[in-house]
Amino acid sequence: MIVYIILSILAAVIIHFVYKKQNGFKLKGKHVVIVGGSSGIGKELVYELLKENITSISVVSRSLDKLRAVIDDCPSEVCTKSTPLNVGSLKSKIEIYSCDITNKNKVKDTIAQIASKNQGGKIDCLINCAGFAIPGYFIEQDEDIFEKTMQLDYFGSVYATKEVVPLMIENGGQGGHIVFVSSTCGLVGVPGYSTYCPSKFALRGLAETLRSELKPYNITFSVVYPPDTDTPGYQQENLTKPEETVAISGGGKAVSPLEVAKSIVTGIKNGDYHIAYDIPTKLCAVLSPGLTPFYFSFFDILLAPICRLVGIIAMNQNDAEVLKSWKKRNQLKK
Repeated sequence: MIVYIILSILAAVIIHFVYKKQNGFKLKGKHVVIVGGSSGIGKELVYELLKENITSISVVSRSLDKLRAVIDDCPSEVCTKSTPLNVGSLKSKIEIYSCDITNKNKVKDTIAQIASKNQGGKIDCLINCAGFAIPGYFIEQDEDIFEKTMQLDYFGSVYATKEVVPLMIENGGQGGHIVFVSSTCGLVGVPGYSTYCPSKFALRGLAETLRSELKPYNITFSVVYPPDTDTPGYQQENLTKPEETVAISGGGKAVSPLEVAKSIVTGIKNGDYHIAYDIPTKLCAVLSPGLTPFYFSFFDILLAPICRLVGIIAMNQNDAEVLKSWKKRNQLKK
């Protein structure tokens, strides 16, 4: 045990000095595109990004009414303090685009439209924030729910990224930054989320692949793992969420989308590849790193065995909740 601790500390110290973290991304003066920015985390991101003195922000979502509300609902402190004039100047910074992001042809046309209006096609940062979940038991859910979830949560991000990457490559060597909003459910499988977890795991795989593949073009990445967040989508999820899923998720407690949005902006500026809001999710990121940059630098090595132990305990607790709920349902049927 002592030998292991000594070797771990030695390895951690060596890696600390050898490992180079990606540079932080400067948002000031940049053009940002948010896909799925009309509500929840995406909507709050619009307001947080305005505080960073960006040049412009293009918000893409399906509902035109919700897109218009992004401007109408802007907090007065953001409108007055972040912009030199008033809401009129805010409107000039925000462009809204109604688009069904599950339709690749419409996404292609929308990104082309955005590019044509902004500094000769320049898109500096893309944030893929669209997604939804319909919790339920695997054996009771129709196959089309799996397909629809994957189409929006995963392929919507693929379509947008596929159109934006060539623009970043042509960006005079400046590259850009791409954010994929995954989930805590993209780090661990959660009972009741069999339609949702695979789509968020897929985003992690895509980001991990592109992080290395696009490195020559100076395109950097962040993957975000929000916990349960108090958004309109979360309220909809609760309508079909199994009892054990609620218990495993912390009894239905949800964090503020504003706080999650703030953590995303901070993470982008710091050059963080992994961005997590709460401690349990951060530990899950350490436990499931794949071939990705460190989360806590050399502390990842020291935390790994602890995280694995905690993970086993959490797995057993989850199994117990599932069995408890299963027995309860069977008793009600009798």
